[in-house]
Amino acid sequence: MNLAARKESTLSRHIVWQAVLALLGLLLIVALLSYVTYSYTTEYVPARGGVFVEGVAGNPQYVNPLLCHYNPVDEDLCALIYNGLLRFDEHGNLQPDLAESWEVNPTSDVFTFTLRADARWHDGLRISAEDVIYTVNLFQDPDVQVLPDLSALWRSVIAEAVDERTVVFRLSEPYAAFPDYTTIRWFGVLPRHYWQRYSAREIPEAILNTQPIGSGPFRVTEFDSEHIRLEPNLRAFDTVPYLDALEFRFYPDYASILAAAEVGDVQGVSRILPEYIPQAEANPDMQLFTSPLSDITFLLFNVDSPNAPYLQDVAVRQALAYGINRERLVETVLPGVGMLANSPVLPNSWAYDASVAPPDYDPSQANTLLDEAGWVDSNGDGVRDKDGVDLSLVLLSDDAPHSQLVTQSISEDLNQIGVRAVPRAVSFTGLVTDFLVPRNFNAAVVTWELIGDPDPYPLWHSTQISPKGQNYSGWNNRQADLTMEQARRTADEDQRLQLYKQFQAIVVQDLPAIPLYYGLYTYGVSNQVKDVQVGMLNIAADRFRTFAQWYMKTRQVTLAERRTLEFDKLSK
Repeated sequence: MNLAARKESTLSRHIVWQAVLALLGLLLIVALLSYVTYSYTTEYVPARGGVFVEGVAGNPQYVNPLLCHYNPVDEDLCALIYNGLLRFDEHGNLQPDLAESWEVNPTSDVFTFTLRADARWHDGLRISAEDVIYTVNLFQDPDVQVLPDLSALWRSVIAEAVDERTVVFRLSEPYAAFPDYTTIRWFGVLPRHYWQRYSAREIPEAILNTQPIGSGPFRVTEFDSEHIRLEPNLRAFDTVPYLDALEFRFYPDYASILAAAEVGDVQGVSRILPEYIPQAEANPDMQLFTSPLSDITFLLFNVDSPNAPYLQDVAVRQALAYGINRERLVETVLPGVGMLANSPVLPNSWAYDASVAPPDYDPSQANTLLDEAGWVDSNGDGVRDKDGVDLSLVLLSDDAPHSQLVTQSISEDLNQIGVRAVPRAVSFTGLVTDFLVPRNFNAAVVTWELIGDPDPYPLWHSTQISPKGQNYSGWNNRQADLTMEQARRTADEDQRLQLYKQFQAIVVQDLPAIPLYYGLYTYGVSNQVKDVQVGMLNIAADRFRTFAQWYMKTRQVTLAERRTLEFDKLSK
C-alpha cells in the first residue's frame, strides 16, 4: 500500500472514531438529562392528614346494634363501629366479616359459622363464639326493644357455641335466606365483657350506647350533642387510610346540611334528596355521586278494601297500570329519585328476571279495559262510575316533598283516564301505623328495602297479611304462595331462580302493586376531597366503602419517589 493510501485509511478510521465518540457523548447527555428529569421532576401525590366532616340529619340515640334500626344516624354509626358475621359486597353478595366461613345443611335449617382467628374488639381482646351467643340471647330477650320481626326471627333460632370459634344456628324451619340476617344491617355482635354488667331492661339507658366499643372499621374518640369523631381501626383496613378521621356533625334536616356545605362548614352531605339536587348542583364546590339503593317504590293497592271494592278486579288494576306514565315520573317529574322498576326484585339480584314488566303507559288501552269492565262516565262529570259508585281513590304517601310529587304525578295521569285520584300526604309514622298496618287505605306509595337475598315472603305471602306481617296489600295468591314456600326450603340457587322467575311473572300479571322505581342515593362531597368513589349501596353507610383511598392533602415527590411508592404499594 503506498503512502497516500495509508494516509487515507488512517483518516477514515479517525473520522469513524470521532463519530463514535460523538454518538457516545450524545447518548451520555441524553442519559444524564433523563436521570436529572427522573430524579428532580416532581408531581403531587396523596398525603396523610385531614378530617372529613360530614353533615347528617338528626341525632344519634342508640349506637347499639340491638336498637339502631329505628334511626338512620344510628344505623350509619352501627355499620361503621360494629361487625356482623357476614357482610354484603357492592354486588349484594355475601362475604366473610367476623366469620371467615359458613356452611348450610341440605335442608337449609342448620347453619355453621367459623369466626376469624384474628377477630378482635377495639380494646384488643379477642372476639369469641360466646360474644355471638350473648348477642343472640339479647336479640331473643322480650325485655329488649328489638324490631318485632327481627326479634321473632331470632326467637326461632337455637344458637350453640361448639368451641371458641364455631357457632351453630338451628332454625325451627328451613330458611335459605337466613345468612342475610347475620350481616351488620340486622345483626351486629356486641362485646360480652362490657355489656354483661347490664340487665336487659337496663340496656337502653347504658352509657355504652354513646361510648360504644365495637370491632368495625372505625372507633369512637369523641361524642357529644353536636358531633361524633370516628378514627380508623387500622386492623380493619388493608391499607392505612390517608385521612385521620371521619366526623359526623348533627343537623336538624337536609336543607340545613346543604346550607352548611355552601359556607364550608362540612365537606360531605350525607344524602341529597331529589328535591334538593338542583341546589346541590349549583354549588361549585360540590361533586355529586349517584348510586343505586337496595329499595323499590311501589304504588301498593289494598286489593280487598271495602272502600274501593273495584280494586279486587285485576282488570281494573291493569287499567290503572296502563294509565300511569312511570317513565315521565322518573325522567321528568322527579329526575334523580330512581330508575324505572319492572319487577318486585332488584335488578342487581341473581333472581332478577329482565323479561317481566308491568304494562307500559298506554291510556287508550286503559280506557278500553275500564270500558269493558263497565266503568263509564255516565253523567259527564269526568269521573267513571258503575252502579252509582264513582271510580275514585285516595293516593297516600309520606309527607316528604318528593313523595308528594310522585302522588301528584300519578293523580294527574289517572284523572286523564276518568279515575278520580286524590293525593294525601301524612307523616311516615302515621302512614305505617294508621293506614298500612290496619289496612285502612285504597292505594299508597310505599318504599321497601330489599337488601341481600330476594326472598319476598315477608312482603307478599298470604300468612303475612297485616297486622301479622308486612303484606299490607292483603294479596292472597295460592300459586305465588307455593313458589315462595318452595324457594325458602331449598339452598339450590338454580332451583330458587326458577321459582322466583315464576313469582315475578305472577306479580306483574296480577298487580297487587305497580313497581314504580328503584331508589337512587345522591351523595355530596366537597371538591377538596379527592379520589372518592361510591358504588352500589346495600346500606347508606356503604358510601364509605372506599374511605381508605380518600385524601385531602398532597405532597410533592420526584418521579423516582413516585415509582418507589407504586412498587411498595404493589408489593403489599
